[in-house]
Amino acid sequence: MTFFQKYIFIALLAVLPAMSLYAGPETVPSSADSIPAADTRSIDPESIVSQVMHWYENHMTYGAITFLMALESSFLPIPSEIVISPAAYIASDPESDLNFFLVILFATLGSLIGALIIYGLSAWVGRKALYKFADSRLGSALMIDSDKIRHAENLFNKRSKTSVCVGRFIAGIRMAISIPAGLAKMNLLHFMLFTFIGSAVYNTAMALIGYLLHGQTDLIHKYSYELSVATLLITLAALLVFVARYFLLRKKGVKTYGLIGYPLGHSFSKRYFSEKFKREKTNAQYKLYEIERVDDVKRIISKEKPRGLNVTIPYKEQIMAYTDELDETAAQIGAVNVLKISYTGRDIRIKGYNTDAIGFEASIKPHLKPHHRQALILGTGGASKAVEYVLQRLGLHTTYVSRTAKTGNLTYASLDRESMEAYTVIVNATPLGTFPNTDTCPDIPYQWLGKNHLLFDLVYNPAETLFLKKGKEHGCDTVNGSQMLVGQAEAAWSIWQEGEEY
Repeated sequence: MTFFQKYIFIALLAVLPAMSLYAGPETVPSSADSIPAADTRSIDPESIVSQVMHWYENHMTYGAITFLMALESSFLPIPSEIVISPAAYIASDPESDLNFFLVILFATLGSLIGALIIYGLSAWVGRKALYKFADSRLGSALMIDSDKIRHAENLFNKRSKTSVCVGRFIAGIRMAISIPAGLAKMNLLHFMLFTFIGSAVYNTAMALIGYLLHGQTDLIHKYSYELSVATLLITLAALLVFVARYFLLRKKGVKTYGLIGYPLGHSFSKRYFSEKFKREKTNAQYKLYEIERVDDVKRIISKEKPRGLNVTIPYKEQIMAYTDELDETAAQIGAVNVLKISYTGRDIRIKGYNTDAIGFEASIKPHLKPHHRQALILGTGGASKAVEYVLQRLGLHTTYVSRTAKTGNLTYASLDRESMEAYTVIVNATPLGTFPNTDTCPDIPYQWLGKNHLLFDLVYNPAETLFLKKGKEHGCDTVNGSQMLVGQAEAAWSIWQEGEEY
């Protein structure tokens, strides 16, 4: 039995046990010491393989190839090799109705359809529902789990287009690779193009193996090294396209900007700046850099040469130690959310800014009224410092609220009716309520809120958090963080553009 036949035999027994293709004559024990009567049926591998190939020859059509590959690319953890390689093996027979090139085309079309199904479902149901499904029994049966999705999201965040393409080669994440693209709502045309390229390269490699094996009993044994090298070369050729594209872009002078933080998930900044660059035809790109340690920013700057970086939680205060200079506002606030990076030969200089203050002031100022004299700031992180800076500049007395008692701070447990009536501006500077944890909110006594209160939530996704919903129920004026984000992003762009040519 050839290697190819053994491969088909093992794969089909693993994936299609319902076919029940056991066959062969019964053997008769030759002595009392032989195998017991209950175990006298044996499997004739040659008979099984011939039946398998007969089944394939009668049922392997272009429609079946497309359907099976759509399933493989979306829901079923079946190896694509048991579809493409046998189909190409059959197509290599001159009398076959299948055409080798059409086998690759319809297999790739099926892969694309399956990937689009997952993309669409991910964009529709969202991360929270997907994680819940992935960790369910059905998700486990389909060999998907939340850890695998997180791994795929990390790959996607670092190199979105490349990960979509190269992800088609990796069996372990082939289904999951479409999920982060859907969650991030990647440009659909780009998703389709890079899925098609990756699938076509991989399917061609699998088809070539099936094609070359036809009628050559010892081919895989004689030329296994050559075939492995050929498959590797095809894969490397696809990777070289991206390497060439990378250097061409650098040669064209494409400037890189990005966001550092942990975790990042779905990023407003990437979507906002990518759309801005496209709309304004700016020769620039925006990337996400999810780093687990703030020290990794040195590696990113050294390798990627970004002209500017946004900084988000939890590094707005820690990043100050990596700057050469601070803008006056950032120094007063004690937190940085924008880095401007300049290169002169080997010399790199990093200047820190805080545009959160600019965005927050522009978005809250129109809502302030004469009776708004005191404000509670929920949370004590980097963002809260920009909020305090702005409110005090606007003439409000501010007090922090945290879970633990600190000098000059209030705790959530200490908030009573008197304090809630006195502080008529309340700003949520915590991540509570952020998608996918939309059922959470700061633990304040909402029953003492009224029409004199202004509630501002720095969270922008969802547009109306539980914190704001509860405020509306009591007649409060409410504002979310979307306008602040736009304001700080435009301020960051103005900083980065100063002295630059595009």
